Amino acid sequence: MIGLVFKKLWIVSKIEKAAQIVSLSSKANILTGENDVGKSTFIKALYHTLGADNPQLDNSRWKKARPFYCLEVELMGTCYYIVRDGKTFGIFSLDTNLISTHQGISGERGVSNFICDQLGFNIELLKQANDTLGRAGPAFYFLPFYIDQDSGWTQSWACFAGLQQFKSYRQNMMDFHLGIRSQRYYDAKKKSSKFEEQKLEKTTERNSLSSALSSFQRRSARLQVNIDPLQFKEEMEDLVTELNNIRISQQNQLSQIKHLRNQLHEIEEDVLIFDRAISELNSDYEYAAKLDTPDSVECPTCGTGFQNSIRERFELLDDVHYCEVLREEHIKTKSSIHEKLKEANSRYDETAKGFITLQSLLERKKADVTLREVISSEGNREMITSLKAEIASIDEEIASIETSIEQLRDDLKIDRKNKESIVNFYRARMKQFLNQLNVHVLEEADYKEPSRVIKNNALGSDLPRALLSQYYALMYTSKEYGDTATCPMVIDSPQQQEQDRANLLAIFSFIFEKTLPEQQLILGTLSTTPIPHDLIPSDTKQIKFDGKFSLLKKSLFDKAMEEIGGMHSLMLLSAK
Repeated sequence: MIGLVFKKLWIVSKIEKAAQIVSLSSKANILTGENDVGKSTFIKALYHTLGADNPQLDNSRWKKARPFYCLEVELMGTCYYIVRDGKTFGIFSLDTNLISTHQGISGERGVSNFICDQLGFNIELLKQANDTLGRAGPAFYFLPFYIDQDSGWTQSWACFAGLQQFKSYRQNMMDFHLGIRSQRYYDAKKKSSKFEEQKLEKTTERNSLSSALSSFQRRSARLQVNIDPLQFKEEMEDLVTELNNIRISQQNQLSQIKHLRNQLHEIEEDVLIFDRAISELNSDYEYAAKLDTPDSVECPTCGTGFQNSIRERFELLDDVHYCEVLREEHIKTKSSIHEKLKEANSRYDETAKGFITLQSLLERKKADVTLREVISSEGNREMITSLKAEIASIDEEIASIETSIEQLRDDLKIDRKNKESIVNFYRARMKQFLNQLNVHVLEEADYKEPSRVIKNNALGSDLPRALLSQYYALMYTSKEYGDTATCPMVIDSPQQQEQDRANLLAIFSFIFEKTLPEQQLILGTLSTTPIPHDLIPSDTKQIKFDGKFSLLKKSLFDKAMEEIGGMHSLMLLSAK
């Protein structure tokens, strides 16, 4: 089953008025070009648009261009356009109708919900930060199919950003992709974790109630009050009236204090923004005013020229002055709000003194018994009865939760025979692929378990080939036993660690031969010179990138905006 096919990618920078448009074959694609021409950036952008981020894409040069992306993709047999601008995502049908907008990758409105739902991927793992469950995003589904030029050749399944947010993510994802643990296990694990949380919460609540019950029972033994509470009827009514008056007054004053604090916070944030703006404008002016600064300054990313004239410098100074004036006005306003907040706090303190009246009511006596004692005695008896009833109710809830947990036991067990078959299949593929890639330095113990990180013994030029063997062995095992749909095999820069010609031939031959049937291949490499012509499949699409730091072309900007500008505008208009 084919889960994903990359069809076409647009990358557009409105700041630099430049773009890139690349159509991909659903079969094999070879991306060639020297270093720094944008091959890797293009490859990372494919996953970035789907919400599977790669940390190396977020470099300063690329950030200055502030590009947005549009990816035509086939997802589980249905074609979509996916547009991404920063943290905003838009999903469009093939006829460019907006299906949905999303903010961020994870969370209630994250794009993960759409991508993972289409893939049938609903795995929740424990977060490192707080031991709560969180949904694994698209990056975790694509782990078996991506070898990044940076981290991909030092450790398998470690190429995306944010993987470490979950505990033991690598082991959990291998169990899932290889079929050791099914979706049913993760569904049961999620339910079980929620039941355990509920049980802990109820047990903690019961312990607190039991402690309180013991306290009230000890207190009840000391209280000897026999007077009729009706004798205190008038005083009780006065007490309630006074309590309500104070409560209403305090609520109104707290609302005013909160409003003033919010105003103060907003002004402080604005002042910080002005400070940064003033600093940046002063830096720009100082640079422009230097004697060695040329009259025309080029953008380091796209080469666009900007005039450095006296007029532009004075405009910078005007902007600095304008920001300084606004900053002074905000500081004056801040001082005024401080005074109002001080007065509001003072009024709240005065209101709190109203409890003195309540104190005098509580000390009124009849037959040597105070109202306080009567209230304490009656309240104590009622509290004991109430606590016993609550504890009994919680005991019933805990018993019900324990029954629910027990019913999930079978779904949480691992089928040992199935796991043994999976691991044996993986080892056999590893042995086969290592031999095919001329890696003879590993012992079977180095890949005894699929989750083993291959580092020991495989050093130098052997390590990339050993890792390539492991990627494919894991992928073949997943295909044989798992439920993961086939996604494109994306390999960036396989010419690692100065491979000799024999090993280079072995690497490229292996990639073309072992890529799964009907699986899309995207291969980024310096050139195809080391590859014999007859080794490359005849239907391979070859895409050449050229020009240092010029992935985006000005000549493609108008065409790109004509093709996807409407979807981008509609997405931003619809985003909330």
